[in-house]
Amino acid sequence: MAKEAVKYFGVDPWKITETGFESKYSRVSESIFSLGNEYMGTRGFFDEVYSGDSLKGNYFNGVWEDKPITYFEHFKGLSERCCFMINAHNWIYTRIFVDGEELDLAKCEVSDFYRELDMKKGIVTRKFSWKNVEFTFERFISMTERCVAAQKITLKSLGFKGDIKIIAGSDFTPIHEEENRNFWNEIYNENGAIMCKTQSSGQRVYCEFGANIKADRYFAEEKKCLAEYNISLCEGEQKIFERISINIAEKDTSISDEKFIADSKEKTEKLLATDYDTYREAHIGFWADVWNKLDIVIEGDEENQQGVRFCIFNLHQTYHGEDGSLNVGAKGLTGEKYSGWTFWDSETYCLPFYMFNNPQAAKNLIMYRYNTLAQALERAKEQDTKGACYPMVTIDGTESCGVWQHGNLEIHVTAAIAYAVWHYVTNLKDKDFLYNYGARLLVETSRYFASRGGFSPKNGDFGLYGVMGPDEFHMMVNNNAYTNYMVKKMFLYTLDVIEEMKKECPELIPEIESGELEDWKYKADKMRIPYDEETKLFEQHDGYFDLPHIDVNTISPDRVPIYRYWAYDSIFRVNMLKQPDVVLMLFFFSNDFTIEQKKANYDYYEARCFHESSLSPSIHSIMANEIGNFEQAYEYAKYASRIDLDDYNRNTHQGLHITSAAAAWMNIVYGFGGMRSDDEILSFKPSLPKQWKGYSFKILYRGKILTVAIKGNEATFTLDGEAEPIRIFNNIYNVGKEGVKVEI
Repeated sequence: MAKEAVKYFGVDPWKITETGFESKYSRVSESIFSLGNEYMGTRGFFDEVYSGDSLKGNYFNGVWEDKPITYFEHFKGLSERCCFMINAHNWIYTRIFVDGEELDLAKCEVSDFYRELDMKKGIVTRKFSWKNVEFTFERFISMTERCVAAQKITLKSLGFKGDIKIIAGSDFTPIHEEENRNFWNEIYNENGAIMCKTQSSGQRVYCEFGANIKADRYFAEEKKCLAEYNISLCEGEQKIFERISINIAEKDTSISDEKFIADSKEKTEKLLATDYDTYREAHIGFWADVWNKLDIVIEGDEENQQGVRFCIFNLHQTYHGEDGSLNVGAKGLTGEKYSGWTFWDSETYCLPFYMFNNPQAAKNLIMYRYNTLAQALERAKEQDTKGACYPMVTIDGTESCGVWQHGNLEIHVTAAIAYAVWHYVTNLKDKDFLYNYGARLLVETSRYFASRGGFSPKNGDFGLYGVMGPDEFHMMVNNNAYTNYMVKKMFLYTLDVIEEMKKECPELIPEIESGELEDWKYKADKMRIPYDEETKLFEQHDGYFDLPHIDVNTISPDRVPIYRYWAYDSIFRVNMLKQPDVVLMLFFFSNDFTIEQKKANYDYYEARCFHESSLSPSIHSIMANEIGNFEQAYEYAKYASRIDLDDYNRNTHQGLHITSAAAAWMNIVYGFGGMRSDDEILSFKPSLPKQWKGYSFKILYRGKILTVAIKGNEATFTLDGEAEPIRIFNNIYNVGKEGVKVEI
């Protein structure tokens, strides 16, 4: 690949380190040192004032504002409003004064700057010296008490004697950069507590803080509640300032402001009764449990080890299934790019990680779609179709995409919802979910595709016309192979589920119209899947093979990123791909295709893919492994695991690629581990990159931890419970506590 790594952060298996501060990387560092706990997130900006380039971003999952979408001319079916996650209050607001001068790293000369993210503990620490005082900052956002965020400042005299003034509090004045304005109105502000409300959506956030040192005074400024602390420091002395911030979001606008404030005060009083160290210990315990149970260990490659753990760390920070009304935003809670939106990545890339690490979180991802079914039903009506049409991008379940060709043509998003139901139930055997929730999703999505498609007058094939597939560099195409195959499979799965429910729970079968089941079966059987038996190639869509060829390896670096430097319509006139499309289909339904088909299609489409999407490298790595192209698999995997740490796409400053982090996890488990989860039992075909001495990973499989360890030419499989049948290199073994060893 033509893209190059930027090596700025130190390499360590468990830490991300920054030695010396370079202002040109300030926003990249802010993204990398972000913290979150699914409920709220904070970029890694400095506690104190920093007048240099910075995005002081703090976000609550699902707290949004909206705006109308305007078009030169509006047509029926185009989305009319856009929801976007907004920058909330700065809970870590701090101002520090020494000898009357305010600390500002853009103006003050400091020495021995060092910052680290300890992924083992989930804590960010920063240290430097200024004016003969050593400052150490520590922060974490609790993974065990979602409303709690904590800050610790250690002041150590290096010859200094005098007073240090700290002003700390909560600040609702930050600008939301994407919209260049602030979206909060102050409702309440008194003695270290403040509540503000969004100007349009009416959602509210209450914040109250307490410290281990008594405040000299509390005072208020517009949209700020603050406290002043004066700390006397003698030569050689050390003092500690600790602050607990309680942050409560309320999205239910039917609750009055008065009741919300009263309830928040009651909750805050209890939470502030617990001290910093107690919250810290519980938080570290959460992470210890994560790593002890489900770590990935790579021997002999610290860069990939660090990269994979960074991805796992941020997936748990972004989402761990505590709240079924939330989902995974493409940038998580680390920046404003993509507006906090959920894409189809959640059901296709993120779901496998959660299925095999946190099944409740996996279920909640799909329940989010069930809970927004009403919006999808309404969206289908707007499209002159039946059933449920799920949005391309969303926060509240409605379509927020103002680019019509994506919002209206990428109908594979709806297929991904049905695929998620199938994938989840196939592996977790959660029939209660299937019968009570999943079946309804399957019926409504099948109903949508049956009405969205049509028959060819030439040969009577059924297909989907005027679509955009995952590739996104080809618009308004007919019969995208990936989309058609996904829909065909989901039609057939829906029919199987209904037949099963007729025997097991007929009373729970969703309402079916007369003739619908027969119609879905007929359309599945007649689905057009463009394929050449001689070459073994699936044509990405009707006419793709006739498109002019462009050698992606000859594209000059000064013409990327593509969307910025290419005339928009020119992207659609050649056979260059943005990301895998047919290759993705071969991965999702691996057992349906031969190795010959996989090799032919991988070789053909990989040579035409420019990897403009961060989701692209991982899938290519996984498939390269399967066909035996191990060198290419390794290079793609390294890119995927370090896409943000090494700023490959030069956009880490916008926030982290959270859904791509899930794909990087898949690189190890599905790629080098060779796992496939599209059958009734798991299968594995592990390989060992020559750059590694060995590796191991753990997954949670039907309530038990399966450990897979590869060393030399041997793979060991162990399950910490009753044995389960597992396919390894095409042979089925009963894997249990005693373990199974297989030569690779």
